[in-house]
Amino acid sequence: MPEPMQESQFTELLGPRLGEHLERALTIFRSFGPALSLAVTNALLHATDKGRVPAVLDALDAHWESHLKFQHPEIRGQVSGMSGNPTDLCFLDIYTRILELQPNG
Repeated sequence: MPEPMQESQFTELLGPRLGEHLERALTIFRSFGPALSLAVTNALLHATDKGRVPAVLDALDAHWESHLKFQHPEIRGQVSGMSGNPTDLCFLDIYTRILELQPNG
């Protein structure tokens, strides 16, 4: 399993791209925790490229409210190849519906 993204790395990588959305994104990054740090970072990198940061942040906030806030931070869900758990489905929706990305192959 890859190492989690550190908050300092997240800020360095995305801070200039997120602009006015940085504080909201950091709140989400912290809330989602280490296990989801790379998934959040990846989704937001794509969102900055596509100009859809607010929509992705809204989707992540909604998932937090409906699902993740009830999980203990040490075991908060991981994205593991789109297996059908609610967190996998949230990120799949972000990538396909909001960001309009399609899987290769």
